[in-house]
Amino acid sequence: EAKEAVQLPKRESGSTALDEVTEIIYLSNKNGNDSQNEKPAVAIDPSTVELHEDVIEQLREYVTMVACMYRDNFFHNFEHASHVTMSAQKLLKRVVTAHQHKVDRATRAAASPPKSGKASRKDGSPPSPSSNLTDYTDAITADPLIQFAIVFSALIHDVDHTGVPNSQLVKEEAHIAGIYKNRCVAEQNSLDLAWQFLVDPSFKDLQRCIFANASELERFRQVVVNVVMATDIFDPDMKLIRNSRWDKAFHNESPPLSHRDEQNLKATIVIEYIMQASDVSHTMQHWKVYQTWNERLFHEMYSAFCSGRGGAKDPASGWYKGELWFFDNYIIPLAKKLKECRVFGAASDECLNYALANRKEWASRGEEMVKGYLRKYENAKK
Repeated sequence: EAKEAVQLPKRESGSTALDEVTEIIYLSNKNGNDSQNEKPAVAIDPSTVELHEDVIEQLREYVTMVACMYRDNFFHNFEHASHVTMSAQKLLKRVVTAHQHKVDRATRAAASPPKSGKASRKDGSPPSPSSNLTDYTDAITADPLIQFAIVFSALIHDVDHTGVPNSQLVKEEAHIAGIYKNRCVAEQNSLDLAWQFLVDPSFKDLQRCIFANASELERFRQVVVNVVMATDIFDPDMKLIRNSRWDKAFHNESPPLSHRDEQNLKATIVIEYIMQASDVSHTMQHWKVYQTWNERLFHEMYSAFCSGRGGAKDPASGWYKGELWFFDNYIIPLAKKLKECRVFGAASDECLNYALANRKEWASRGEEMVKGYLRKYENAKK
């Protein structure tokens, strides 16, 4: 007799997905101790996994349903979701494994003369055992559930996006803004809609394949919640929390954490940064890719303005300077953090170099390009 798919406990009345966001996702050994001798996870080669045809069929059906839930926006559409999903998968493949880290360390050691003394923290204390980056990257690279949760989140993160920002939904007093208490409105709506379909009984085989027990379901759900909510980069409270976590994990600006907590906090940050970088990956890719998606976003926001849903200010008047601000205050700092956390190898250099190059190109050509966007938009309406 087929085993029933496991289910999460029902959400408390009045609570939302945002209430589920946690500072630390315990990726493994959640109920274990903080021993540094915990048995590491064993990596599974995806090519060795065979899926039943019912699971494959249900997965295809689910992806089709997700695609249909995306609206026909210029930017926030299923093509964007597909682009973000591919970018997330690319970054996941670049996460440094223990083997790669050993090779890199050996290469650097051969190229550089030995230095006396041991590396230390900012306060002069010796590094903690978890300063080895593979302590927390292995929790990602060796766990197919975590990797699938990230890719799944990328696929569903903008489901049913209305083509206007959260601020506009709050201003209009939209029904969903009230449901989600005016915070992370679009993100929570996307998550709830996609999750509602995922847990439908018609996808029971797919569910059992993703999470075989309650513990796996809880871990999968937690990653998806944190990752999708991380795409709201303009919520001030969430921004403060993320900055505080970064300082705690990588700058040691807080009381020392246990080995297990520090390892999982760093892994949580890396997981969320994979999604944040993927969501704006067009800014850290080739100029033509950036130009294509920037134009689409402009048309989406300009269309909203022309329909009376974009506020009082014409977005065209500030688009040039707005993009420069976005590069300087979000994209380039994000790319630098990807490099600073040292888990993406050469990919972090690639992201930063493309971001700097695109910023330079936009500074030189952006004003004329905005004029071209306007002409193209006006001609399309004729």
